[in-house]
Amino acid sequence: MVRPIPPKIDRATSLRYMGAAGWQPDAASAALLDRAEEKLRQTATPRAVWRRLPRVVLPLENRGGDLARHLQGCDEVLVLVATLGSEVDTLLRRLELTDIALAASADAMASVLLEQVCDELEQELRTGLAEEHRYLTGRFAPGYGDCPLELNDEISLAADSVRGAGVAVTAQHLLVPRKSTTALLGIADHPVTGTLAGCSTCHLRETCVFRKRGTTCFSQK
Repeated sequence: MVRPIPPKIDRATSLRYMGAAGWQPDAASAALLDRAEEKLRQTATPRAVWRRLPRVVLPLENRGGDLARHLQGCDEVLVLVATLGSEVDTLLRRLELTDIALAASADAMASVLLEQVCDELEQELRTGLAEEHRYLTGRFAPGYGDCPLELNDEISLAADSVRGAGVAVTAQHLLVPRKSTTALLGIADHPVTGTLAGCSTCHLRETCVFRKRGTTCFSQK
């Protein structure tokens, strides 16, 4: 399903992804970000596919303690796959060869745009489930904490991501197009939060470039 592009790509989060959290861009930098956003708006074709399933349908046993905690108390799951489309990958590769500063800006903003597309969809799904008196956790992606990337295969298959969103999984369990994501959300008959994002459980915490800069990749609200 085609998804709308949000009215504005979050600049503050984009700057944090670029290692410039809290920085106020000067006129030249603001113009660079404007160019990056314009190119993304001209290129991105956000799509998403999702499916609601009984938890027992997916092979979720022995997929790490973090995922087990995330789904604690949930009897259903929602599998979700979203992408900005292959043209964004083409754009980023071209910019990497012609304008590295613009490429870095566009890459960060594309990641933020994908998150915003998922956030809006998640809120719609959350609202729909509330009408059934059902509750939704946040998104949990393979590769987070101790959850293996291999789970991308099962999520994509369950969601039929190739036909539904044009997203495939490589032999290394990575997603194509690059600016794509998968997620698992738990569904329960009582309020649930799942596992909140944080450095303490991230498998990249020892090598994370954000931590080296004294910041994080997730929002602290």
